[in-house]
Amino acid sequence: MKRLVSLIFIALIFSCSPKEDFSPQKTDLGSKWDTLRPLVTPDKGWYHHMLDNGIERYLIQDEKDLTSFVGMDHLYLRLAWAFLEPEEGKYNWSYIDGIVEKYVPMGYKISFRITCKETGGAPGSVPAEVDGIRYATPYWVKQAGASGIDRPEYGSASWTPDWDDPVFIEKLNNFHEAFAQKYDGKPWVRYIDVGSIGEWGEGHTYFSTRIPATNEEIKTHLNLYLKHYKNALLVVSDDLLRSGKSEEEMEELLNFAEEKGFTFRDDSPMVDVEDNLDTWTVSQPHFFEAVYKTRPTIFELQHYAQVKKDGHWMGQNGSTIIPGVQVSGAEIFRNAMELIHPTYIGFHGYLGEWLADNPELTVELLNRSGYWYFPQSMHTTDYVDGELSFEITWLNKGVAPAYSGYQLKGKLIPEDNSDETIEFVIQDSGNKDWMPNQRTTEKYKVTLPKEPKGNYQVAIQLFDEDSGNPVEIGLTTNIKHNDCFVIQNLSF
Repeated sequence: MKRLVSLIFIALIFSCSPKEDFSPQKTDLGSKWDTLRPLVTPDKGWYHHMLDNGIERYLIQDEKDLTSFVGMDHLYLRLAWAFLEPEEGKYNWSYIDGIVEKYVPMGYKISFRITCKETGGAPGSVPAEVDGIRYATPYWVKQAGASGIDRPEYGSASWTPDWDDPVFIEKLNNFHEAFAQKYDGKPWVRYIDVGSIGEWGEGHTYFSTRIPATNEEIKTHLNLYLKHYKNALLVVSDDLLRSGKSEEEMEELLNFAEEKGFTFRDDSPMVDVEDNLDTWTVSQPHFFEAVYKTRPTIFELQHYAQVKKDGHWMGQNGSTIIPGVQVSGAEIFRNAMELIHPTYIGFHGYLGEWLADNPELTVELLNRSGYWYFPQSMHTTDYVDGELSFEITWLNKGVAPAYSGYQLKGKLIPEDNSDETIEFVIQDSGNKDWMPNQRTTEKYKVTLPKEPKGNYQVAIQLFDEDSGNPVEIGLTTNIKHNDCFVIQNLSF
């Protein structure tokens, strides 16, 4: 009996031992990096202000500018409520649906900000003027009894509603109920901004009353959006939480928005450069530190034409030093990204003008936005009972993590070029934990569908399971084999 037990024990030892012909390998991949190639990857990149300050600015002048813009992720539509509900309960979605029907089939996503206050004129920024007063909130809301200020002390004669007026809130609630029924949950919606308070939906009232919304008024509006949008990512401009606020009030709103799942955008980079260079023109960096690890943030450049007019963007790729501040516009942009950690970045101008001025910078900033993955080394450690064990050390050179998990697919390609390629898939690569500027070593174990024999090349790639598209990694394309990168040789 003892002899039988001993034989079984010995058999178990040999059955669990590594394959005799297998040779562990460790490969440094740093020499195979490509930091210049533009990586067009899911869930990140550039956006274009296609509607902004109304329905006339930043329209696409040449379709080739859009289709040739590497890494263009989505189109940003900002327009006044009055365009969409010209009569109570009668909606005109044509401004939106025409864009959706044309550009979503081309692969672009859409994001929204619907505003209640604009400063521009009719018929561009708002549909019409009544008695010389412009209405971004529909005029019929005032007729229904909503209170507001017709002619504010500052800026244009644009009606400013009382942000907590019950009639205004009731009508606004009805509008967003209809808007959410039509658009919330569509797979092509990137996010929806809270745009119902302040100039251009930014939350401040600098160009009208200069009376800041109270914390309770702001919470009322945030709760209204939470009530109706159950699927879309909701976004708050940093100005909504800080304009006219004490430190205590600001922190109260920050905590409220963070806890409720909102993310943030900064509409101020490159505004008042000389006065805000200590934070690279980012108004509240700690807002973004509070949320970027769990949800994407958004960078909105000051209007590009204005940045150039102010002398804050000069030279090809914004590389010329700005007199008086001793840095370039591009350097301010780069450093602001490090503070905002944006997944989505916008230049706030015309496509053709930006591309002509900034061809190389466009690619650089695309790669730096969101995640940007580089495998630093691969260490294949064991092959036991059909299971291959290996480690990959990853470096995220982007400014943010990814918020979706991606697959790791691999291939063992026979050295003799036979058709006996062995493929495997690891459903969760672990990528959501790869923080910016950090190295992370992931340990993987996969059961191979057949036993390898001989010499193989190992090839890998990340994939987005939902779309089936590759998530490109920063390796040189001369080591690519179809849709994967060859990074190691193994013998079995």
